[in-house]
Amino acid sequence: MTSSLFPKHTPCTAQRSAKRWSGLVLCSVLLCCGAAAQEASRGLPAQCSAPEELLSVAVGGTERGTFIVRVSRDPQDQVSVLLPAAALRPAEQTYILQRLDCDGEAFVMLKPELQVRYDQSNQAVRVSPALNLLGSGSVDLSLPDPAQDTASEPQAQRSSWGINAGAQGNATYRQRDGAGLDVPNSYTGAGYVGVGAAQGRLAGYAGLLARTGTATQSAATEFRGVAQFTVNPNLVVYGAWNASPNGNDPGFASSAFRGVAVSARGGFTRQLDELVIELPVDAEIEVTVNLKRIRAFRATAGSFTLRNIPLSVSGPSRVVVYITDESGTRQVTTDVPGSLRALPPGAYLASAQAGVSNGTLLGYGAVQLGLTNGWAVSTQAAAQRSPSAETSFSVRASATYTQDRFSFAGALEATRATTSAGQVSQGLTANLNAGTGVGAAQVQGFVILPLHELRGSVVGAKASYSNRNWLVGANGSTGFQPQTWQAGASATYFFGQRGSVSAQADVLPGSYRVGLSASFIPTPNLQVAAQVSTAPTGSQISGSLGYQLSPAQAMRLNVSSSDAALSYAYNREVNVQATVGLRGASAQATGALILTNGTVQLKPALAQKALLVQTGIPNVRLLVGGTVVAVTDARGEALITELPLGEVVSVRVDVASLPFGVALGAEQREIVPPLSGVTVVDWRENFRAFRFVRFFWSEQEVATGTDVLIDGERVLVDDEGYGLTPSSSEVLRGEIRSNTSARRCQVDIQPGDERAVCTPSSAAQDQLTQDQ
Repeated sequence: MTSSLFPKHTPCTAQRSAKRWSGLVLCSVLLCCGAAAQEASRGLPAQCSAPEELLSVAVGGTERGTFIVRVSRDPQDQVSVLLPAAALRPAEQTYILQRLDCDGEAFVMLKPELQVRYDQSNQAVRVSPALNLLGSGSVDLSLPDPAQDTASEPQAQRSSWGINAGAQGNATYRQRDGAGLDVPNSYTGAGYVGVGAAQGRLAGYAGLLARTGTATQSAATEFRGVAQFTVNPNLVVYGAWNASPNGNDPGFASSAFRGVAVSARGGFTRQLDELVIELPVDAEIEVTVNLKRIRAFRATAGSFTLRNIPLSVSGPSRVVVYITDESGTRQVTTDVPGSLRALPPGAYLASAQAGVSNGTLLGYGAVQLGLTNGWAVSTQAAAQRSPSAETSFSVRASATYTQDRFSFAGALEATRATTSAGQVSQGLTANLNAGTGVGAAQVQGFVILPLHELRGSVVGAKASYSNRNWLVGANGSTGFQPQTWQAGASATYFFGQRGSVSAQADVLPGSYRVGLSASFIPTPNLQVAAQVSTAPTGSQISGSLGYQLSPAQAMRLNVSSSDAALSYAYNREVNVQATVGLRGASAQATGALILTNGTVQLKPALAQKALLVQTGIPNVRLLVGGTVVAVTDARGEALITELPLGEVVSVRVDVASLPFGVALGAEQREIVPPLSGVTVVDWRENFRAFRFVRFFWSEQEVATGTDVLIDGERVLVDDEGYGLTPSSSEVLRGEIRSNTSARRCQVDIQPGDERAVCTPSSAAQDQLTQDQ
């Protein structure tokens, strides 16, 4: 039997009863009282008179061994125990109500709020933990680990070396000018080679760039180099010679800048204020964040609080606490969503650079600061002086506000320029921008106010609406002078989940442009598109055919009324692009051989500072400042190396070229670039991929014109049995339904499979439904 135990304070309790067994009960009580009196006469506490039993004892879920326990029952069969004091640990001394000495042995009486179970059949006593009695403890993870040996020898800095090279060429032929006359054939070519290295806090790159072309008839070679010194994790100094001062190899970019730059950051500490864990007994604790070990220590039993757990700066964080005691290992997991703000409150970015370019002195500085309640402020200043004594100066201050579905940005910019003759021009311009979302609609308005000449002001607005099949947008702006307006509208309809049709019209004073485009996906690897447009200057017709040879290789044929070109792209260990057309050809190849920690790797580029953006989707074009800076590879990753100093980078998805079958959450994300090294940006949750799967009622019967329900989501199946189905690394379970719902069956969609057939059991049920 199993009984609840409550410590009793009265050793003798006599109750009278008129029942037939009253004599027996009275006799038992008298015997008990007599034994208690005998114990008292020997100077022992009355509780020590309870009978002794050899029992297995467990406290807080952990076995303590086999002990002699004194067990007593009252007339209501309520059981109380005296535990040996040795069964309790130091942290459990708060469980004790009273200490007793029974024949020289130390026993304890437990407090009544403790839940005690006596299992007579298994000869065991179980004491449940009472965390409110055990007390509490805490550790601040933002402070240095006291267990870490700060006096130990520093680890040896590992070095990294790399060699990169690239070559490109362009040729034009069969060209005509505006008058219809032949243009002479021409070509340009460029190549570079360089060596990069990183050792400890110092990194650098040095190389040569050579260019040639029809105009020069000879190669022009220039030396360029960059150096980077990391003062501390929040402060980096750069130097550059014929290159941009950002620490990376310049590639094919040509620059005449020679100077220095500095970049600093701070305040990028996002923390989980506290996490409370319950420890019934002393335990070993290990705290990890995104699989990275933060701290390991031993904690005493009770309610334990982990304070100021460091989190990812902007991305989501998974905090896992491993708790190990005698009963085994368990874990407590807490997921913290990522921050929507690139600059959390109190964080700042700052940069400055100074140097000379082609004899012109240059200077630049910028600061960005994150404030509370969704606000951020920034300021930039630039100055230059040419050899002819021409000078220019500009300063810009701005503020942004982002909260939920509303955003606001305001900026004020002042400029001043002086010519070599002493003429001065200056201006002051204000920019205001506000936007909001209402359901599936987005509305945005802007104002440009040149305060020194208000007649040049411009106001404008744009709006968009999207649902499952439609994407509609309109925009317009006007100045306060004649012939300064413009308007446009567009509409896209997605049909059959395998194609789309778009129409666009733009109107300007004295001009217009109307266009129509369509795209279609006959098979998962083949995409066809066509465009036609007309304007007062004439009409244009073009088309394209793209085929994905493999995740890393693609070919495309572009045809227009004036040209045709075939292109090939390979993007994996190296980056290769080639195009051959009726009027021109081009080719480019880049690669880098990197040696790090004894491992040799082949990469498309050699970078000391970069953003590795993970989308999980291949062939996604990413824009920075309106320019394509990277395209995701077969793994859905892209390395962005063209990063500004001391500024938040706004990475935007090129929606117009987004691979078909990809659903997009946010179109843009603001990211804080690293001062050195590579920052991994996990953006995979923002993208959702779909793939074509062909559905079958049986091995021979295609499920044409049906619907498939997968996790409550409806997938339309066309007349050939194809449906655009969510991609997943796990097996998806769905149900095929006919249009009348009279026929249905279960289907399992395996990862990577391009066909799915009703499961045998559900296929039999489907046949039964048809027979009925």
